[in-house]
Amino acid sequence: MTKKTRTMLELICLGGLTVAGLCLSSCTTSIVPPADPVDPVSVYVIDYGRHTSLMLPRDEGGPLVEYAYGEWNWFALDYSNWYNVFGTLLWPTQGALGRWEWDIAPDPDAIRARIVCDDVLEIDVAGEKKRALLDRLDARHTRRIDTLHHQPLYQLDFVHDDGTYHALHNCNHVLAQWLRELDCEVHGWSMFATFVVHERDK
Repeated sequence: MTKKTRTMLELICLGGLTVAGLCLSSCTTSIVPPADPVDPVSVYVIDYGRHTSLMLPRDEGGPLVEYAYGEWNWFALDYSNWYNVFGTLLWPTQGALGRWEWDIAPDPDAIRARIVCDDVLEIDVAGEKKRALLDRLDARHTRRIDTLHHQPLYQLDFVHDDGTYHALHNCNHVLAQWLRELDCEVHGWSMFATFVVHERDK
């Protein structure tokens, strides 16, 4: 074994230990909805097990728009072999923003019946905050439409995102950021898809 090979193996082991440490230190992430939102509207956190996304209603009676964040090669292109995990997690790589419009009734049971997922969390937020976030995400997605790639495995249209992806900026961290933009309180590391909704203390 050459010195260079040994050094590379040591770095890989160190990376693996780092990821394992982050996994062990993770915990449930709590979502506290805003108190008394004006013109309330329901949005939905979709829990796919290891990944989460956000569904927002576009208009009264219109489609639900799903937005998801991930790593371009792993998520958008499905280069998800075991040996891709280190490059995906340990240093910043190209982020991906996925979008899809679903003709589903705005109801958790209807969503669960249509989409294979572990859970659906319903959260009431202010209508104005929802519209502002959806407008920002639409503009963010449209801005890089030249990089569009449809991934049928997840039924999402992906584009390059301006943000980079790494272990401390993954889909769950970005989801937590979106929820904060909706005036939700989010407590926890947001490392994994372990979100729960807690009612605000009276």
